[in-house]
Amino acid sequence: MLYFIKDNTLHRFHQPKRCKVKRENETLRDTIPHNVEQCIYCMRRWPGDDDF
Repeated sequence: MLYFIKDNTLHRFHQPKRCKVKRENETLRDTIPHNVEQCIYCMRRWPGDDDF
């Protein structure tokens, strides 16, 4: 799974529709760094998610 950081918040790439943040030129990474917040819409499991 790939991730990107925008405004010190970690998001999943490709974001689910519920996350409204748009990736611009942020670097894609395959690790989760320390000291960043995690987007609740990208990084948490929600009812109805079947891609986990």
